[in-house]
Amino acid sequence: MNHTKPRASKAIAIVFALLAVRATVAAQALPAAAAVLDRYIDVTGGKAAYESHRNEVLTGVVEFPAQGLKGKLTRYLAPNREYSVMEIDAIGTIEAGISRGIAWENSVLLGSRIKQGDEKDQAIREAAFNAPLHWRQLYTKATVARSIAIEGDECYEIVLTPSTGQPEHQFYSRKTGLLVRTTTVAASQMGDVEVQVDLADYKSFGGVLMPTRSQQRAGSQELSITVNQVRVNEPLPEDRFNLPTEVAALLAKAGAPAAP
Repeated sequence: MNHTKPRASKAIAIVFALLAVRATVAAQALPAAAAVLDRYIDVTGGKAAYESHRNEVLTGVVEFPAQGLKGKLTRYLAPNREYSVMEIDAIGTIEAGISRGIAWENSVLLGSRIKQGDEKDQAIREAAFNAPLHWRQLYTKATVARSIAIEGDECYEIVLTPSTGQPEHQFYSRKTGLLVRTTTVAASQMGDVEVQVDLADYKSFGGVLMPTRSQQRAGSQELSITVNQVRVNEPLPEDRFNLPTEVAALLAKAGAPAAP
């Protein structure tokens, strides 16, 4: 009597059962996305520390190693407003900002322009003040995709889906709770671009831990940013977030009001 087939069937059944158990255990091991995102708030200073910030002024150095370029970065951030300026050696000034819901850019290379569509919405999300506190408003959905090692650090991969544009993937260290990487497909004037940002060297500014070193790759371009200082709750000039003359002229040409 041949018992080969019954034995084989039992073996296959056992394998499937083990795989099912393993998958169930793996799924149970993953926390809820909210737990990971809210933990980040806690480990970086807590809700009260974030809410004590009324504005931030970041200064640092930006480098484009492949091109041998280096410059100074200054970023002003307040609720619903942002202004960034890069002064790059041998090129000049590149400005960008958010004002009155308008996302704009002004540079010596490409001139002035007003961002539209997904690119505009993405810029507004990236400029959100105290963004970690408001992830529920910035994204319509958050899920934990998996646990993955990044340079030896086991991380939870969170997929955040906005109401417009591509999902953003954020990677949080299981050990420290800190954000170590983000990836997305970003909208730009040259089309969609794959972007990866690696974050490190967290330091406390005004009671909130912030990354002071980032390595960014957008398509084939790479740049690094080193933050030297973040000043908190500093008196800012009243016109700090006003639209540049060139951008205001574009709005006027389009028939939109230009006054801030």
